Amino acid sequence: MVTTDSLKKELKGLDFNNPETIIHKDLDTLIEHMVDYIGSIDPELRDKLIYTTFYYIINQDYLNHQQMDYLLQTCLDPNHLFLSIGSENDDSVFTRAFSSLVVALVLGKDRKERFLSEDTVKKTIESSMKYLLEEEDTRGYVEEKGWAHSIAHGADLLDESVKHPLFDKTLASECLDTIRRCILIETAYVDEEDERLISVIISLLEKEMNENILKDWVSELSDEVTEIRASNGFSPTFFRKNTNLNQFLKALYFRLLFLERGTQTRKEIERILKANLLV
Repeated sequence: MVTTDSLKKELKGLDFNNPETIIHKDLDTLIEHMVDYIGSIDPELRDKLIYTTFYYIINQDYLNHQQMDYLLQTCLDPNHLFLSIGSENDDSVFTRAFSSLVVALVLGKDRKERFLSEDTVKKTIESSMKYLLEEEDTRGYVEEKGWAHSIAHGADLLDESVKHPLFDKTLASECLDTIRRCILIETAYVDEEDERLISVIISLLEKEMNENILKDWVSELSDEVTEIRASNGFSPTFFRKNTNLNQFLKALYFRLLFLERGTQTRKEIERILKANLLV
């Protein structure tokens, strides 16, 4: 098996402004090695080299359709996107989070070129929701190991799923339920996870989701947090979930305002935030 040092050296030798450094590579072997180390705890190797290389070789057409299908199928398997899913505060989160980014890259490429089978795309869309529903490690930046950012990366994948032409609009409510779970988690977010989740909502609206669905969902979300306060008082659980809710609603409000969308949803958010000020 290739060592981390040799893989680093090979990846640093790639120059995306000079195709000659790439086209003569054995890309089948290279992408296998990159997948092997996709969850490395070395942030330079994982983030700056492996992910960045995947970004360029996928978007600049260095990989053929068979290679991208291989990447997708591998990153979706139990040893990657779902490796030790449900665990917290261990290094498996890096494999899950960075696998989700690679899946998003391939799905985004397929959105434009359509080379994946319909069954594969549908499986990927289902997996994007399943992943966010089951991820328990919500750390953003991890000292000495760099970004995990699992919820943000998972949101990027879910966003690509919604944008795909094979996304079924009847899944809109299921997507919103997935986002709800991410907001009402025990951890208060500090690394702009809410902004990435909101991008999914905007994509749903662009897929012509009825705005009343969003308005009602926002109202139900607020009611759920209010019920937590009624049951548990001003507990740490309430404050963390209420913090996430308020940050999310404020960010959603202004995103909708800037896009000149969601008039009724914005009015509902105003009502919720005003009510919270009176508590």
